[in-house]
Amino acid sequence: MEIELPFPPSINHLWRRVGNRTLVSRGGRAFCRAVHAALVAQGVRPISGRLAVTIDVHPPDRRRRDLDNIMKALLDAMQHGGAYHDDGQIDDLHIRRGECVPEGRVRVRIEPHPESELAESEGTSAGAPSDSKPRTCLKCGALFLSTGPGHRICPPCGRENNQLRITEAELQKQRGEKRRRLDTLDGGAS
Repeated sequence: MEIELPFPPSINHLWRRVGNRTLVSRGGRAFCRAVHAALVAQGVRPISGRLAVTIDVHPPDRRRRDLDNIMKALLDAMQHGGAYHDDGQIDDLHIRRGECVPEGRVRVRIEPHPESELAESEGTSAGAPSDSKPRTCLKCGALFLSTGPGHRICPPCGRENNQLRITEAELQKQRGEKRRRLDTLDGGAS
């Protein structure tokens, strides 16, 4: 897939300090919204699996720019805009400078990583997500393919859990009293 996007702000202009907090700057938020709008307009859907990304940068003028300073804003905005699920999926990243164009632009090509395609064709990940790995179910102890650290219960136990009807009061009773130091949080002492 090939996408044309507006020119990103430099990483030096991406964040601002406000008191003791660090926030995305107004320009960074505007760029993120522009990328999201461009991706929606081009009908882009999130890609799964390992990726190879090539970026052609066309700056707005001939000022000196470090190419690595624009990658963070661009890759994060594409993730939040829905081009892929996580920029950690990118295994192969190339960036190159092109000719200057008015207002600048970036052309991004996203493809499945060639080595992951080879692994799939050899059958190493037949039908399972690329980041899945075997885990033990916390409920029944059976081994199953988990899609991540937050996925610790096998599908049969998950379906069984979804069928259980329990009130919030019963759930809190099962979890026990919440305590801070030796006092319960509802005001009583133990």
